[in-house]
Amino acid sequence: MGPSQYHNQYRRNEISTSSQGRLIIMMYEGAIKFATMAIQRIDKGDIAGQGKYINKTHDIINELSLALDKKKGGEVALRLESLYQYMLSQLTLANIKSDRKALETIIKILGPLSEAWEQLFHTSTNTGQGDHEPPKNIASKCYSPHSAWSQRGGDADATAKTFPIQLCISTRDEV
Repeated sequence: MGPSQYHNQYRRNEISTSSQGRLIIMMYEGAIKFATMAIQRIDKGDIAGQGKYINKTHDIINELSLALDKKKGGEVALRLESLYQYMLSQLTLANIKSDRKALETIIKILGPLSEAWEQLFHTSTNTGQGDHEPPKNIASKCYSPHSAWSQRGGDADATAKTFPIQLCISTRDEV
């Protein structure tokens, strides 16, 4: 087995053993990575490479959209679906017109969403106590992509109007 094969096997094992929250974060990271790679290919005039990485980004965002549970997710799931559909249309535009700005827009949307999911994941998995004690209380915590965006230097008010959603998760507090 060559180094590439070991890496591929490691990635398959990582994916197959990850929690649902970690998988969502990995999908966001992959979409950002591939959108960035598509921008690099546009800058180099590599049409084939651009299409390859736009398609990879498209596949990930489409999978995120298909995985939404609209019954359990309620309003958040509906708003995420709307964002995903918008990003899919931007990816089509980026591919047809080699539009760098459309890809940059997608990255600007994905970044804060990824950060929000990361915060939710770490909050829900970090109880501060060992795994040996059962949780006593359950609390709900919410994160807004626009608050993550403002921490990165963006305009929180403008972003809140563009992305008016919050991601919420029930977490277990130890007593």
